[in-house]
Amino acid sequence: MAVTQGRPPDAGRPTPWYRRRWLHLVLGLAVAIAAITWAGQRATDGVRSNLDARLRDAGASADAGLVTLESEQLSALRAITFTTGVARALAVRDARTLDRLVTPLQANSNVPMVDVILPDGKVELAVRTKGAPAPIASRAGMPAIAQALREARGPRGGRFTELMIFRTGPTIVTIGAVLYQGAPAGVVLVMTPLADGLGRLSQNVGTNLTAYSIDGVPIATTAAFDPKAVDRDVARSLIGGAAITTRYVHGDEREALGRLVLDHQADAVLGASLNDNSAVTGRAVTLYAALGLIGAVLIFVSFWARLAYRRWPG
Repeated sequence: MAVTQGRPPDAGRPTPWYRRRWLHLVLGLAVAIAAITWAGQRATDGVRSNLDARLRDAGASADAGLVTLESEQLSALRAITFTTGVARALAVRDARTLDRLVTPLQANSNVPMVDVILPDGKVELAVRTKGAPAPIASRAGMPAIAQALREARGPRGGRFTELMIFRTGPTIVTIGAVLYQGAPAGVVLVMTPLADGLGRLSQNVGTNLTAYSIDGVPIATTAAFDPKAVDRDVARSLIGGAAITTRYVHGDEREALGRLVLDHQADAVLGASLNDNSAVTGRAVTLYAALGLIGAVLIFVSFWARLAYRRWPG
């Protein structure tokens, strides 16, 4: 008697949606894209985080460098004001003696500009290094001169450092009174152009440095581009002690903004910037992850095909 082979129990039934191959393929592809994207984003965030930390450290190092520059100017100022004969020569307006005493002191220091000024603001002697801004005949009306003369009490009074904006540009100025027979005979200005100071510090910290005024306007920079201004409210909050903030100052140039401190006082905003290549790193990691995943899939498919070929009859 002939035996009729029966059909499988599920023959003719539709395949459940959760067992369809196209669904598994789509889910696998979605998981692969998510994994690759996550790897690239993590790489981007990691590189950017390291860049931000480097910029913050550079800004802190630049502020420390400004303290060193301030100390150098103060040392030069003390050397000039305490040198025997300077006070008397200033009091009697002996420019020749002032030149003989002050010029060697300026030459032995690291400061490019020294002015010896009478109480009325007239510049009695101006000493410059090569490339420094040209001297002027009078600095009458400078509030710092009146303050230094007013606070000149004993050999330690009337000395301070601040950022001043001259016609020749922003300048770091250390000022001190010269006393003769107990009374101020004039003041000495020891100065460094802010652009020169930032250039020196930029080489030490390895980043571009930019100084912004209290209104957020860039006043000096070592960058090869023109930095965009900082929002006025942001600039004033930073000078007031707000936390360091980051932004893109020009194209891919990322900048950390903090305070520029002179004589224990914030005088401006200081920015440290470098090119941000985190996106390039992220794209490279994404590409490598995709190539690795494709390679793994090809190896798996090749292994599966080999096993399937061995199991085929004949």
